[in-house]
Amino acid sequence: MLRARSHVAALGVGVAERARRCTLGAALLVGGATGLACGEAPPDLGTPLPEPTQALRPPDQRGPIPEASRIVDYELEARYDETEHRIDGRTRITWRNHGPAPVDRIPFHLYMNGFRAQDTAWMQQGRGSHRSYGQDPEAPWGYIDIASVERLGSLGSDGNAARTELRHAERSEPSLMDVWLDAPVAPGAEVQLELVFTTHLPKVFARTGYSGRFVLAGQWFPKPGVLMPDGSWSAHPFTVYSEFFADFGQYEVQLDLPADLVVGASGILVSREEDGDRQRLRYRAEMVHDFAWTAGTDLVEAWAEHDGIRIRALVPEARAADAPVHLQAQRATLDSMQARFGPYPWSTITIVDPPPGASGAGGMEYPTFYTTTQLRPIPSVLRRLGFDHRVGGEFTTVHEFGHQYFQGLLASNEFDQPWLDEGLNTFSNFLVYIDEYGPDDADGPWLLQVAGNPLTVYDGLRLDNGGIGPSQPIDLPADRFSPLVNAYDSVTYRKTAAIMMTLRRLAGAEPFDRAMRTYADRFRFRHPTGADLEATLAEELGDRIVLGRTADGRPIELSLADYFEQALRTTRAVDFRAHDIVNRPRLGDAGWHRDEHGELVGGDPPEPRSADLPDDEVEGVVVVHRRGEFVVPVEIEVQLSDGTRERVLWDGTGRYRVLTWPGRRVRAVSIDPEGRLVLETRRYDNTRWAEGEHPRATMPDAMGQLAEASSLAVLGGLGP
Repeated sequence: MLRARSHVAALGVGVAERARRCTLGAALLVGGATGLACGEAPPDLGTPLPEPTQALRPPDQRGPIPEASRIVDYELEARYDETEHRIDGRTRITWRNHGPAPVDRIPFHLYMNGFRAQDTAWMQQGRGSHRSYGQDPEAPWGYIDIASVERLGSLGSDGNAARTELRHAERSEPSLMDVWLDAPVAPGAEVQLELVFTTHLPKVFARTGYSGRFVLAGQWFPKPGVLMPDGSWSAHPFTVYSEFFADFGQYEVQLDLPADLVVGASGILVSREEDGDRQRLRYRAEMVHDFAWTAGTDLVEAWAEHDGIRIRALVPEARAADAPVHLQAQRATLDSMQARFGPYPWSTITIVDPPPGASGAGGMEYPTFYTTTQLRPIPSVLRRLGFDHRVGGEFTTVHEFGHQYFQGLLASNEFDQPWLDEGLNTFSNFLVYIDEYGPDDADGPWLLQVAGNPLTVYDGLRLDNGGIGPSQPIDLPADRFSPLVNAYDSVTYRKTAAIMMTLRRLAGAEPFDRAMRTYADRFRFRHPTGADLEATLAEELGDRIVLGRTADGRPIELSLADYFEQALRTTRAVDFRAHDIVNRPRLGDAGWHRDEHGELVGGDPPEPRSADLPDDEVEGVVVVHRRGEFVVPVEIEVQLSDGTRERVLWDGTGRYRVLTWPGRRVRAVSIDPEGRLVLETRRYDNTRWAEGEHPRATMPDAMGQLAEASSLAVLGGLGP
């Protein structure tokens, strides 16, 4: 850790010198980031903290860890050749058969081969680009090459483990490889394999690779697939939207790197030795399903400790002032997610903000380690005009740490059901904002301020979902989403979040939050499915949730099974419209009627219609229309001329609902006045005023419409 202290000290001198040279009126932004304003003191980066001695927190702080969840352990040795951007590695893998039958074949993921050539599954979809970043024409390719696979058996006469060379071969899609064993592994038994491999890194554009002297090594070693309870394997080709699915285990990793690189990695640093211009570092990570690392020269370290967890941030020197913002976002997210989803089990968190030129490495999660993105500062002149935001790099920090739970701890299959990872995480991110900024009600905390007009977390979800193009259902495997359709981000991330937020607001925050905590506690260190989530919520909330009753006492219920079927497995949209308001004369006794003798009497003409009729001679009528195909109960609020407001709950069936108020005029109607249906993106026609009652348009109304329109561009910050 001596290197860390000297690096921080050097930073203080550099920042102080820049501050001394500043003159009034110089640019407030450095390199497009927050930077250091003239006259500002150097940022407080905290004091370097000692490395924890254990990768896991003490049992009373971390919660229970089921021993059965430990399936695969790794011993990894890797040497990084900075000139060739090559990792020469050897891994010893101990895999346990927890399935129902003997296993004679183990499929392996070779994720880096997704970047090997233009005809891989990843490249066929991604076409060499990812999140607006493209391949570098001079260093476009990355790959992993397996030199040998051996099975280690009992000790031989020389005291060394006996070795058996195994047959292995890539599939037609090179991101997958099969290893055939010389003898099956029985249920409950284990096998130890040793693989020798070489990984060539591309210049980073899709989360992993190098840029200058910066390197992010993600998915850099061979990983077994996951054996499912029925004995089948989950091992899928790496595609542009597919992420990663693996079993939990222990990692012992030795890295050999240039000595002047500042390094960050999953787990804890056990030891560090220097040998000339090289350094050897040993890391340990426990009960995780992946291991990643980063290194660079222009990385400043910032430190914090929260709830006994050591937090270390690595940021580019030019953006040193951003570090306290990321650290505060991390603390807020940790508080929110531990309270809602259980204790964070590991002892460390490492945050990395990739330097300029390596932005393609930003916004990616690994166990105890994640990359964020730079802040998006608002110039002071725009702040004075009422513009502000809480998205950008702050939201990325919240989002990427959220993956420590979804899918770092609740390790769902990101290929088969990506919404369980990205969608539940995005939902939890908005809960962080509610917990940090409040309120937890219909208004919610703001995400954006446009000319002084706030857009809340709920507005953000609605607006972003409103931008969905040709839509696809949510509950699809990752490879069923195409970049040409461009629905993956909005559907998987934000629409899933809107589904969960809508259900929370319909069922009630407290019972819903208890149900989600049950799900989180039940499936820690396991591989929960969508069916597990739906079953848990139904168990805790009930199969049918009573939302209210009609005037005659009939319950109006929300069927959870029906709700999830529509929300997850169809493209139906929630859309209601206030169709019409009519205040018409009540029907009287004019005309012919039979008397008690059966004779027709009367024949009086109808009363002349008049706008000046007293209320007791008027009948107010409201017509509401379900435009969307999604059937869900909705509340309707009617404002009457005497100033009272009445609410009616409609079960949403049928296309129209007609409501009448004999003897009373209707001034206005509002559908879903509490904004519970976060899934409804089109709300401008949810309110209607009676003829002659519409209030005069105001400047805040106009600016609110401008805020909605202009915010769509900013909401791109809510991405992966």
